[in-house]
Amino acid sequence: MKYRNLHMRRFVAVLIGIFFLCTGLLKLMDPVGSMLIVTEYCKFFRLPFLLPAAKGLGIFFSLLECGLGVALVTGVYRKVVAWCTLGLIGFFLILTGILWKAHPDMDCGCFGEALHLTHAQSFWKNAILLGLALFAFLPIRHLGTPKPRRYVAAFLGWASLIVAQVYCVRHIPPVDFTVFAPGAELFASLDNDYQAEDGRQPAFIYEKNGQRGTFTLSNLPDSTWTFVAVDTLRRNMPGRREEKPILSFRDAQGTYQDELAVLGKVVVFSVYDPAKADWTLLQRQYQAVQETGAARPLLLVSGITPEEGGIPAGLEPFYADYKTLITLNRSNGGASYLDKGELIGKWGKRDFPKNISESLAADPVDLATSLSVKKRIQAQGFCLYLGAVLILL
Repeated sequence: MKYRNLHMRRFVAVLIGIFFLCTGLLKLMDPVGSMLIVTEYCKFFRLPFLLPAAKGLGIFFSLLECGLGVALVTGVYRKVVAWCTLGLIGFFLILTGILWKAHPDMDCGCFGEALHLTHAQSFWKNAILLGLALFAFLPIRHLGTPKPRRYVAAFLGWASLIVAQVYCVRHIPPVDFTVFAPGAELFASLDNDYQAEDGRQPAFIYEKNGQRGTFTLSNLPDSTWTFVAVDTLRRNMPGRREEKPILSFRDAQGTYQDELAVLGKVVVFSVYDPAKADWTLLQRQYQAVQETGAARPLLLVSGITPEEGGIPAGLEPFYADYKTLITLNRSNGGASYLDKGELIGKWGKRDFPKNISESLAADPVDLATSLSVKKRIQAQGFCLYLGAVLILL
């Protein structure tokens, strides 16, 4: 009976470990998203001095959660891991209890961007986890002893997590759960009178001094502009439930130009932190798109005003919200490729294609499939490798 009870407790501990691994990996793959979660907590608890360390704290908690998951699955250092697990779950239970009571307009971040729970759901999730942990670990003096090879599996698992975290810090997440995930279709947030029954309205493309602009029927340019072509803008229908994201941005005069992102092929370069942007690299990539003539480059920046300037010559900036840009592309200076308003794929600033003209000339559907398959294989391959190490070794 004693051994049977030990096996049951061990089984529950492994389940908790698998849960920790799943939730931790979702945050580990998106360190910028983890930073945003920690930032919200710092603001809610009025801890502004921790804001500069938000990204580091997000990475720490992601690795801690994943590391405990590896330890629970392999069964190493059982007493220390038991205390750490009980302490972490208890900490999360108190945290989510406070959120449930105060009910702020923020997400607990338990599952990153993949799943959003209410504060009550987060609290009861942690309460159930704590109950399972108490069953699995108490009394702590009777937890059994792992086989020596399980320590090898644990150290390989921990090393793999560190390598994966370094990769994810340098690149955009291999799996995107944001509203601007590849495949999303944008709407232009226009506010004009004329529209067709299907929610479309005509757009007129004019050119002046080598620059193109898009105008609507109620906002045509003066005679110094040359007519080029006519296209159609999609927009939200009045009273329609918002289901598709709007990439909203404005020019230096304060006029919103959202429609530019849904006309033809567009490569959007988003800079949510101009002070830390690699402007030399971005300028080179921007000009590479411009020289192809196959797509229009759009530079969206946040955190500065048109009057402040500081943007290299040759770049035509538009201005957008910080949260919008960091959601659109986690890389500060990354590129997002849109074809007629549909998000085909994203590149981090380090992953930008060497031959962008080839990518823009490819069929958008084929390119989207290629990019998504590559990232899916990366994520699934790592998860399969980690599972094999932890279970089979």
